[in-house]
Amino acid sequence: MAHLHRPPSLTGACLVGSMLMTLTACAGAGTSPTTPSGPAIAAIGASQVSTGTATKDLAAVTWSGDYRPLYTLDPVKVPDYPEETVIPNICESLIRVAGDYSLSPGLARSYTFTTPTTLKLSLRTGVTFSDGTPMTAEDVVYSLKRNLDPKAASGYAANFATVTSIEAADQSTVTITFSRPEPTFPTVLATLAGAVVQKKFAVAKGQSFGSPDVGVVCTGPYRFTSYDGSSKLVLTRNDAYWDTAHKARAKTFTFVFPADNSALVNGLLSGQIDGAFNIPSNLLDQLRSATTGKAYLGGEGSTPINVDLLMSKESGPGADVRVRQALSMVIDRAAIAKTLFKAAADPLYKVTGPGLWGYEKATFKAAYDPLVKQPDVAAAKALVQQAGATGATLAFGYPSGNPQLVQLATVLQQEAAQIGINLKLVGLPNQQYGSLFSDQGARKPFDLFITLNYVELPEPYLMDRLYGSKTGGTNFSGYSSPTVERLLDQAGQTTELAERAGLVVEAEAQLARDLPSIPIVQPRAIVYQNNRLTGAPLTFAYMTSPWAAAIGGK
Repeated sequence: MAHLHRPPSLTGACLVGSMLMTLTACAGAGTSPTTPSGPAIAAIGASQVSTGTATKDLAAVTWSGDYRPLYTLDPVKVPDYPEETVIPNICESLIRVAGDYSLSPGLARSYTFTTPTTLKLSLRTGVTFSDGTPMTAEDVVYSLKRNLDPKAASGYAANFATVTSIEAADQSTVTITFSRPEPTFPTVLATLAGAVVQKKFAVAKGQSFGSPDVGVVCTGPYRFTSYDGSSKLVLTRNDAYWDTAHKARAKTFTFVFPADNSALVNGLLSGQIDGAFNIPSNLLDQLRSATTGKAYLGGEGSTPINVDLLMSKESGPGADVRVRQALSMVIDRAAIAKTLFKAAADPLYKVTGPGLWGYEKATFKAAYDPLVKQPDVAAAKALVQQAGATGATLAFGYPSGNPQLVQLATVLQQEAAQIGINLKLVGLPNQQYGSLFSDQGARKPFDLFITLNYVELPEPYLMDRLYGSKTGGTNFSGYSSPTVERLLDQAGQTTELAERAGLVVEAEAQLARDLPSIPIVQPRAIVYQNNRLTGAPLTFAYMTSPWAAAIGGK
């Protein structure tokens, strides 16, 4: 998915004057970020996936719902940070994701490929919706088929491209068939694409299903209570939750949506907001003084999130691969990671960096390491000259409501100017910027734009397919490579992980040359939690699991 992040605000003396010169002076070209630390900031290792285990129930918890209010409570409509942070706690999926990203049975007590193109889901018995009615195979079939229904406008529709049927074999069995082997499909069912909604309620509410005044009826540890559509969303513990071992600790769980970073920081420092994910990295300095809680900072590869430059035109200067290669060669990723992102991000030299290596890590690392290079202005300038693009202008879109990305756009503009490319900066309000990912007309004026790309689970194949496949959800430039298409198709049908990794690495070698998406940095996980609480996940698994149920007292 491609998504916009919470708007941060930059602070620090290293960001005044000439941005490019200041970055180089402060960070040093090619240096690696040094993890910040302080009294209220804890550095976490890759093996730590939670802040702890709660032992006490609580009356109420208030949590930040991310950079904007939810557009909808419908699980499949909008796969973005706010929706994926909140909705899994109400509408859980057929397959559950643990903090270490491992999969286990959820609403499906088992999931088995009976043939390479047939996936059998055996459903749990005794599961009820929040209104007390039982979950049926009919509800499951209806929920999954919504991803195939153009009227539902599922954000996960591309993941169902090879699904040929979804049927209830009996009252406790659902069968999914495919036009080709899809061994990675259980990862799709672990996202909100696999969330189960009550068919009766959804059909009755029609187009208003998921709206603030209607909500949803699902099976999760929390049930929807109220949402004002802008600032406050309240969930109440589902005391009839089927999984008694994971019953919610807090009686009410309220999500708030601070208007800006000052409101977020003030809320966390005062204790009015108990916690938050996706803390903007430039706020870490302010959170060092916290006495009410602590920020947890993940290590390298602690998120499957990228900050990338996404190409969006099939013609013009950016359509020349030499121009894209030159732009990539001149970016000082290490300086950007250390200064703009306050050492809470790592330079990213390939779209599938360490945060996406969920298996066969040595194979992916061996292919990644040769791409770690210093900026080369002379070579980049020569490429631009070869392309006959010296003096060319590329329209560059970015979210004007995100000060950190505004600064990044300015740096990239200055770096491009060194090689004879003029990046014409066009700032867009967050709402308008978001339309770039869904509206071809909105993208038309732009040659490229900043994006935060992520996949919910660390599978490189899934990220590569987003921008490298003809049907990829963020392939906006019409990129097409028969070699990449063939290799990704083969990888997607391969069950043996070492073989899949080999195919993916081969496809990525071509993608790294063609650069339909240019990587910049990979942010680290940042989580804030009030001292009275424990149980918050320290990985990106909160985007797919009913994590709020684990938050409780120490």
